[in-house]
Amino acid sequence: MKRYQFIFNRQTLLIECIALLSSIISLQFRFHLYIDFIFLGIIIAFPLTFTLRESFRRRERAIEYLSTFNASLQSSYFHFEASKQEQDTKEAFKNILMKLSDTLLQYLSGKTKDAAAVQKSSDAVFIFLQANKENFKSSFSEKILSFQFRINESIDMLLATKRHSTPSGIRVVIIVAIYAFVIVYPASVLAETGFDVALWHVFGLTGFKALVLICLFNVQRLFEDPFNEDNIDGIRLEDFRCKFIYDTYTGTVSSHENKSVHTNEDTHDEEE
Repeated sequence: MKRYQFIFNRQTLLIECIALLSSIISLQFRFHLYIDFIFLGIIIAFPLTFTLRESFRRRERAIEYLSTFNASLQSSYFHFEASKQEQDTKEAFKNILMKLSDTLLQYLSGKTKDAAAVQKSSDAVFIFLQANKENFKSSFSEKILSFQFRINESIDMLLATKRHSTPSGIRVVIIVAIYAFVIVYPASVLAETGFDVALWHVFGLTGFKALVLICLFNVQRLFEDPFNEDNIDGIRLEDFRCKFIYDTYTGTVSSHENKSVHTNEDTHDEEE
């Protein structure tokens, strides 16, 4: 149940208290007011729907670019590992890629605030290729750089998603409209039902609708950072950490596998 407590916060409690206070005052002083809630619904429902939709889209795009980043990083590693480079060179390149993966995920998770470190780790790939260009064929470097292009594209998109949120002005309009709704709605209820109603009836109608609106607003606000792993729907960044194979591929078959292959070949010859 604790996983769902992110919906409720001090603002939720404040909204409910205002709903109760507004219901008591409206009954006590017999306030009644006819309000056209179509306009109020437009300034709440439409912006809230828009910001929620955009937040979900940002989350889906973040997952897409995280997947592209991870896949491109592994492709670059496997292409380098399958080459005929020295083992020390392969190990150095692997460490560069692993540092890039760790630096990006630490920034996205909020553990570090230095976006420049991510770009510096990405530039280290090109610097490494330039420093060792005498040992690489041009086609080999071009292939690695083609993977690096997709890596850089993914990094730029992810950094932009982390830094920039949906327009804050729209969220201000939504929250102001929710508070206005909570204040005037009890008087509108009394205008339709009269004053011979219980407090719990007025407060129940006001408090429930206000609770739904403020919870949706809280969900949207949490989705502004899709990388927040404390959020129940936050992206699990560890799923996109590049876990390289530490036993590097050598192109040879183990003795056990050789034995299995020879046994199968002998059996096949006997059958023939």
